[in-house]
Amino acid sequence: MYSMLRCSLNLHQNVDISKFNKLHALLKQASVGYLPKKSKILEEDNINKFINEADNELYLAVKVILIIGFNGACRRDELLNLSTDDIEFKQDSIIISLPKTKNNILRTFAITDTNWIELIKEYAKLRPTKTNHKRFFVTYRNGRCINSPIGINTIGKISKNIAVYLKLPNPELFTGHCFRRSSATHLANRGGDLLTLKRHGGWKSSTVAEGYVDASLKIKIDVAKMFVPQKISTYLDVQKTPTLTI
Repeated sequence: MYSMLRCSLNLHQNVDISKFNKLHALLKQASVGYLPKKSKILEEDNINKFINEADNELYLAVKVILIIGFNGACRRDELLNLSTDDIEFKQDSIIISLPKTKNNILRTFAITDTNWIELIKEYAKLRPTKTNHKRFFVTYRNGRCINSPIGINTIGKISKNIAVYLKLPNPELFTGHCFRRSSATHLANRGGDLLTLKRHGGWKSSTVAEGYVDASLKIKIDVAKMFVPQKISTYLDVQKTPTLTI
């Protein structure tokens, strides 16, 4: 709310509330203990299970949106604006560019999994030849595509639909930001550093990327292993070894 007011007042009234020190102090005091609600994430096992088990006759488009959204840490509007010109099919990979992003940073990523590549190609082949727009995601029904593009609200509900299919608890908490959070969390768990995360998600600030690194379960476990006294037992064993006197 503060961000919206700051932009609106600055644009229409020429008033910069970012310099209101008392307001900043009030907001800081009021936000103590506040934890923002965030979308739940899809674990790697959840993603693989859905892609391998769901029927392509019903869920092919959902699978393709999941694959691209997860690999590229995509927002729902980035998936909505993805065009056929942004996808390049190569022999052993698919290169995807996202020219229209929230912070106007061009992001490019690749998909190399053989099974995922085949699903994307299968969906692309079903695109009607007389489609009068270049939006990549078109409506998929009963094994065929029609000209109508998929809307942003439909894309935003896909993670919830996947959670319902997998019978995950609280599927309503899987929002349109799910793919982006799942991708960043997975990369952090695989050991991705701060710079890699920023490039992957297109973040200018380190604050958001640091949040995913700080919350990484794998990193917490690796840190915990550093406190295991492995060298102490080795030292005691050496002390117990009898010395040879000549």
